[in-house]
Amino acid sequence: MHQLTFVKSLLVYTFTLILLFGCASTPSTVDYDTDTNFSQFSFYQLADTTTDTSGPSDQITSDRIKEAINAQLTLKSLSLVEKDGDLQVNYFTTLEQREKKSSFSIGIGGSNHSSNSSTGVGVGTTIPLDSKFNTYIQITIDMHHQGNLVWRGFDGFEAEQDISPEDKQKGINEVVAKVLANYPPKK
Repeated sequence: MHQLTFVKSLLVYTFTLILLFGCASTPSTVDYDTDTNFSQFSFYQLADTTTDTSGPSDQITSDRIKEAINAQLTLKSLSLVEKDGDLQVNYFTTLEQREKKSSFSIGIGGSNHSSNSSTGVGVGTTIPLDSKFNTYIQITIDMHHQGNLVWRGFDGFEAEQDISPEDKQKGINEVVAKVLANYPPKK
């Protein structure tokens, strides 16, 4: 009886760990010039933005990204100016179509216990639920000082093809906040 309770507890513990690690977010990718003193910067300007050929060409998405960048940099005590900023901030986006990972798995198993040994057999298969694609939207933010790239960060989010404008705004805000959480760099 105690052995059965131990096995159940072990299964619950293992399942909980899998859920926790599966839901953990990955950190944004950031690189920066280690010789730059980021505390010297007080003002930034939004530079001309470039868009990857696979990126969105609509003004609405561009405005959403600018708004998210301005909100995050304001929280970091940087002020937006029209020209002559300490930092020139630009961003670009890339889009990638990814096959949806939805599926249903079926498993069959069995076991045979004898006095000192046990054997088991298992069979499993995965059945795709649909063949739609999701869109992965990556946002890269670059910061230049006197013409030199001094900081770069990027991250993205995966969205359904028919994502609502509100959910797209939420995804953009979350990605920009996550990327700029790493500015200024903590040396």
